[in-house]
Amino acid sequence: MKILIIEDEDSIRDLIRMNLILENFDVIAAENGNKGIELFKKENPELVVLDLMLPDKDGFDVLKELQSINYKIPIIILTAKNNQNDKLLGLELGADDYITKPFDSKELILRIRNILKRIKKANIFLKRKVIGPLSLENDSRKFFINNNEIYLTKREFELMEIFMNNHNQVLKREILLEKIWGYDTSIDTRAVDMAIQRLRKKMGEYGKYIKSLYGVGYKLEVTDEE
Repeated sequence: MKILIIEDEDSIRDLIRMNLILENFDVIAAENGNKGIELFKKENPELVVLDLMLPDKDGFDVLKELQSINYKIPIIILTAKNNQNDKLLGLELGADDYITKPFDSKELILRIRNILKRIKKANIFLKRKVIGPLSLENDSRKFFINNNEIYLTKREFELMEIFMNNHNQVLKREILLEKIWGYDTSIDTRAVDMAIQRLRKKMGEYGKYIKSLYGVGYKLEVTDEE
């Protein structure tokens, strides 16, 4: 985990650097705004600790430039400016936190860890498709009902993935057959019916969410209340 410190005071920059290294972070540092922006582009840090009172550039301008390059990277402002308006401006411009000097190193580390933890959780959530009590993780190929994992075979998982990506839409048997089994002519639509039957059984009482439309196909239907 790489962190960029943009701070003009040597003693403070070294103090932050030392504490972060002790916490097993990789640290890069710049003593002014322009060098900080350069390192940000070149090194792709995962978090920035930014001073506002820099010798060559206003810290708020640096913040705006960093945001324009990659707004997803969290930025903690660490500054002697303790005016409420500065704090509000910093947060409005996109900073994730605002800490005033003098500061406690342990508190800074905790705030950094909290931000990184929050981002990690958000990334996990984004990778998870959730519909009512059903959730599906593409990366791990896992399916959950009320956060309890339900083991699915490869085809069952692919079926559920199609259903969840087409929630409330009717899917013809022929479409499901083609998407899951391909163009194998030795397989007919009864294979779809059997796979749906197995899937419903594994889902227990939640198998009712997969509705049959006679002569047409199936759809996953989960109401907002569920």
